[in-house]
Amino acid sequence: MIPTMPKQMNPAFLAPALAVQEKKLYDIPDHPNILNYRKGVPTPRPPTRPLTLLLGAGDMSHQGRTNVEQFYDYDMLICMPLDDNGSFQANIAKLSLTPGEGPTLCLMDVNCETQVAAFVEHFKGKFSKIEGHWAHIPHFTLDALASLLPEKGTASNIFELSCNLINVNTYIRWLEEEYLNTFSNVSMCTCKLASNGSSTLSPEDSLLVSSKLKEKILEIVKYSKNISLSDDILHDLPTFPHSICQVIYASLLYDRIIPLCMLGTICTHQADWATNPSIQLVLTKSSPAFWESQIEEYKQRYGVDPNVVRAEDILAAIRRDIEQCQIFPSKAKYATFLKHVRKTILPMLPMLPSALGSPLSSDPISP
Repeated sequence: MIPTMPKQMNPAFLAPALAVQEKKLYDIPDHPNILNYRKGVPTPRPPTRPLTLLLGAGDMSHQGRTNVEQFYDYDMLICMPLDDNGSFQANIAKLSLTPGEGPTLCLMDVNCETQVAAFVEHFKGKFSKIEGHWAHIPHFTLDALASLLPEKGTASNIFELSCNLINVNTYIRWLEEEYLNTFSNVSMCTCKLASNGSSTLSPEDSLLVSSKLKEKILEIVKYSKNISLSDDILHDLPTFPHSICQVIYASLLYDRIIPLCMLGTICTHQADWATNPSIQLVLTKSSPAFWESQIEEYKQRYGVDPNVVRAEDILAAIRRDIEQCQIFPSKAKYATFLKHVRKTILPMLPMLPSALGSPLSSDPISP
C-alpha cells in the first residue's frame, strides 16, 4: 500500500500548516464572526433562522480569492485551520466585523469528540444544508449530521475519499472477501488503483474492476433500506467507469449504519460551491412514519388497550434510541413497531388496504 498526497496537501506548505495549528490557535484575536472550538468552548449567538454550512473551507485561497470571499453566501465555514503562505490570516481579514454578517469562521477538529459534542450542543437542528468541500477533508459522523440537521435538512459529500494507491489485484481480493465493508475501510473503497508494475490502472483492469463493482452494487441495492440509487444512476450504471462505481459502492455501504431518521439518495448533485455536478450520496433528515394520528384514532374508538400500550412503549423506546444515537437498536425496535401496528392497530381502522400490506413511502424499514 503506497500512500499518496492529495494535490491540495503538498509538502510545500505542510510545515506552516502545522505551525498554524500548534502555535497560532491561541493567538487568534477575539472576533465577532470567529468561533474557536480548538481553544475552548465559545458562546455563539443563538441562530434565528436555518443556517448553511461548508465543511473544509475558510483557511485557503484559490485563484487569488480567499474562501471567505468565494463562499460568502454560506452562514458558516469550518476548518482546522491550515495555512498556505498567509492564506488563513487573509481569510480572517475578509470577515465582516458586524456580527452575523457574512460567514462565521469556525475553527474545529471534526475528529475530536469533545469539540464536536460542544458544537452539536450549540447548533442542534440548526443547519438546513451541510456540504463538504472537495474530497480529502475530514467529515462529521452520521450521528453528528443527524443531530445538526432539522427535518428535511440535507447533507452532501459526507465522506472523505481515499488518497491511497493500491494494487488492483489487492483491491479485487478485498472486494470479493468483503474486507471493504460497512464497519471498516469504507474510504478505502475509493482509493486509487494501479496495475501490476505500474502506477496507473490499465484499460483492461479498469473494465475488470468496473464489472466487479457493478455486480456488488446491484447485489447491495436489492437489500438497501435507507439508501437508494436515483433512477438515472441505476439506468446509467452500465456506462460508468470504475472511479464512479467506487463512489457508488462506498455510498451504499453506509446503509447499515445510517441513523433511522436519515434517508440517502445516490444521485447527480451539484453543491452550491461546485462548478460542476457529480455523483454523490445526499442525505436527508427524514423521521420515519410513527402513525401517531392512527394510534390516536384507535384510542378514541377503543380506548387505551394493551395494543396501544405496547405501541406507545415501543415508540418511546425508539425515540430514546434515536436521541442517544443507537443505530441498530432503534432500527430493530422500529421493525417491531411496524409489525405490531400493522397487525393490531391498522386493521381496526377505516384505512386503505395498501397501508396494511406495504410500508409507507417514508418507512425506511419494512417488516
